[in-house]
Amino acid sequence: MEFHYDLEQGSSEWLEKKHGQIGGTRAKLLYTKTDTLLIEMLAETIELFDEDADESYKSDAMEIGSNLEPQARIELEAYTGVHFKECGWIQSDNNIVGISPDGISDCETIQCEIKCPQPKAHIRMCLNDEIPREYIPQCVHAFVVNSKLEKLYFCSYRPENTLKPLFVKELTRESNVNIGTDAKPVIHPISHVVRIMDKAIVELQEQITESINKLKF
Repeated sequence: MEFHYDLEQGSSEWLEKKHGQIGGTRAKLLYTKTDTLLIEMLAETIELFDEDADESYKSDAMEIGSNLEPQARIELEAYTGVHFKECGWIQSDNNIVGISPDGISDCETIQCEIKCPQPKAHIRMCLNDEIPREYIPQCVHAFVVNSKLEKLYFCSYRPENTLKPLFVKELTRESNVNIGTDAKPVIHPISHVVRIMDKAIVELQEQITESINKLKF
């Protein structure tokens, strides 16, 4: 496992490092039964990184979130008492899996995942007192990548909200999460889901190798 503190998120070097990797954003594809992830990984494995051809897209909302992230990290530090430093990329011992954390403690056992959502999404989190299901794969992925990770703070930050600008949920490997649907929930501790994901990653690597060999003929 490697921690790349000198890698600036959003830089050309960072984009190249993520090329052919399953990061936090892609993690949700490990939970589906489609071939979308296989095709994406194959395309990036076979072709060299080309910054001009990179399909990364940053909407206005994402840009606002990036700008608010440093302040959110300060607010989260005050709330938790944990100092979070920036880290460009964490490379798992598995060479196709990594993550760009929004913050990590000096001891590398605590991370944070920060969201700066629109008003209704933030209020819904505060009222329901739970992490939206669409963010669960990304949160679990932090534990998949960082074998030292003991705790993850999920944070929703909206400074315009005068009543509750900061929403925080703490996750550990013992925390239960739903990897099913609202209608058909599948509840497991994160430690169990990590084992499921480790197996899925190994199977994906085998599929990539088989597909590459097939393409050679």
